[in-house]
Amino acid sequence: MVEILSQIRKALEEKGVVNVCEAYDALPVRDKGEYFVVVGAGEYEALNPIRTAEKIYMPVKCDVTFTVYAPMNTTQEQLYGYYRYNLESTVDGMCGLCSRLKSVKVSPDSKLNRLTLTAVMKISCMKTIEVS
Repeated sequence: MVEILSQIRKALEEKGVVNVCEAYDALPVRDKGEYFVVVGAGEYEALNPIRTAEKIYMPVKCDVTFTVYAPMNTTQEQLYGYYRYNLESTVDGMCGLCSRLKSVKVSPDSKLNRLTLTAVMKISCMKTIEVS
C-alpha cells in the first residue's frame, strides 16, 4: 500500500501539483498553501498470488482517499475541476494501475475554514515479486 501511495504522490508532483501531503503529517495547515491535497489509504485487499518459476504476481486492490482543501470562497465547480484536472487525470494516466471513482463529496470544514472535496478511488494493480 505504501508503494502505491508513493507512486501516486510522485506522479502528482511530476504533474506540478504542489502541497501534496500524507495523512497524519505534522506540518501545520497554515504552512500547506492555499490549495493542498492529502493522500491517504483506505481498504486494502491482496488477492491470491499467481506463481511462475521466476516470479510471483500478486493482484492488489485498495482504496485511495484524496482530500482537497481549498479556500472557503472556492466554488464547488472550481474544486471539482481542480480534482478532475490534477488528481483524477494523473491517476488514470499512471501505467500499471487501473482506477475508478468510488465516491466524491464536497463539504465545508469549519474548523479549518476551508472547502473540502473528498474522493475515494478504487485502485487495482499487479505487484511483482522476483523468486530467489
